[in-house]
Amino acid sequence: MIYNKSGHPVEVKKISIRLWGLRDEIEAAIGRRMKECEAAGIPLYIEDIKNFYKINDHSSMPDNVIPMGSKSTGEDMNTLMESLGEETQNEGTSGALNEAEEIIAEQTLQGLETKTPNPILERPYQRQAPDLDKVSYGFTLLSDINMEQMLSFTKDKFLQGQSVVIEFLIPQNFMLTADVTYCHHYAMRSRIISSTKPDYRVQCKFTFSMKGERNNLRNFLKSIEPNVTDKKKNKKDNEDDSLGI
Repeated sequence: MIYNKSGHPVEVKKISIRLWGLRDEIEAAIGRRMKECEAAGIPLYIEDIKNFYKINDHSSMPDNVIPMGSKSTGEDMNTLMESLGEETQNEGTSGALNEAEEIIAEQTLQGLETKTPNPILERPYQRQAPDLDKVSYGFTLLSDINMEQMLSFTKDKFLQGQSVVIEFLIPQNFMLTADVTYCHHYAMRSRIISSTKPDYRVQCKFTFSMKGERNNLRNFLKSIEPNVTDKKKNKKDNEDDSLGI
C-alpha cells in the first residue's frame, strides 16, 4: 500500500530465509561433536560449544548484548541446557546433551577428561543448522524488517517465547538469534503464492546474542535500501542549468 500517493520508487523485495529452534541447533552441534570424537578415537570435548553459546556464564557479556534466553523471555541459558535433556523424549529429539554428559562423566572417572581440545579439534567452532527435518523454510519482505524485529512467512509453527535462529539466504548469508513474539496460522484461502507453502505468519524480536549480529543486520538493511532521489533538488538544478547558472 502506498500512502499519500508517494512519488518515490517502491521496491518490494522478497528474501528467502530458514528458521529453526535454538535448542535444536545446540543439540545438533553436540551430536555432531560426539560422532566426530568417536570416529577420531579421542575424548569428547564440548567446551568450545558451551563457550560459544555462553552456557557457563553470560555475566561478562556487554550490556548492549542480550543473552540468549534472557530473563525478558523467562528462559536462562543454563536452564535451557538443563532442560534440553528433560524435553528430548517429549520433542522426539536425540538427547545428545544427556548422552554427552554421561560420556564426560565416564571420562572423568577414567582420568581422560580434558579442558583443552585435541589437536584434531583445534579450530574455531562454526555454528551450523540442525538436520533438515528441524528446519523451516520461508521468506520475508523488505518492508517487514527493521533493526528491532521482523515478520515472516514460514512453513512450520513456532511457539511464542521460543528462541530461534533466522538464516537469511542471500549471497552473503548470515544468521540472527531472535525470540518469537507471535505466530499465526493462515487460512487455506490466503492469497499467498509460494513454493514453500508458508502456512504461518511469524513475528520475531531480534536478541543479537552473538557477536557481530547487529552489524550484519545493519549492513544488510543498508545494502538493500532503495535509491530515492530528491525531486525538489533535481528540479532546482535543472532550472539553474537553463538559466546558465
